[in-house]
Amino acid sequence: MSEGHNVLSSNQAVTTPLQPLPSLRGHYAGFVTRTLAFLLDLLLVVASLTTTMLITQLLLNFFGLTDLARAIFQPSEATQPSPTMALVRWLLVIVGSNLTFIVYVIFCWLLVDKTIGQALLGLRVVRVDGRALTLGPAVRRVIGMYLAILPLFLGFLWILIDDRRQGWHDKIADTVVVYDWEARLGRRLRQWLGRQAQG
Repeated sequence: MSEGHNVLSSNQAVTTPLQPLPSLRGHYAGFVTRTLAFLLDLLLVVASLTTTMLITQLLLNFFGLTDLARAIFQPSEATQPSPTMALVRWLLVIVGSNLTFIVYVIFCWLLVDKTIGQALLGLRVVRVDGRALTLGPAVRRVIGMYLAILPLFLGFLWILIDDRRQGWHDKIADTVVVYDWEARLGRRLRQWLGRQAQG
């Protein structure tokens, strides 16, 4: 691995005069870009969970289990939900959402080194030596993300001061996040941030 902020120097794009900003391909990704990618992924997970719950409710109604569907998805004082139904709802929300997020990010990292949110912003997750993630580092990275949340998100804020822009989850898994290609959304974001810094 080369020193400085370039991990994938062999894949670094050549700057052309037509580009308003020099290519950042292979350089460590910053806090703002990574945060936006994370938020996009969260929105995607929430949307998929909402769709799944809607389909489940429709299937329960279709098979004549309307009371069960109402107790799970539309609780009210009139239905007088039991503690069991309340537990099922909490399991659906907490365990289901976390499990969906974990499976989603690990699957994406192992398949293409990036989640959909990271792809939209031109980011890629790799090992510190430039290799692709395997299952072990991917699992450690997810565990590290939860550990980074516990002290009031300090583990994520660490990206702001680290030389390689690593959060605690990156350090636990020996990973870095780099700019992989000049994604239109990511390029426009960097241009906007550049104008804000100059103005």
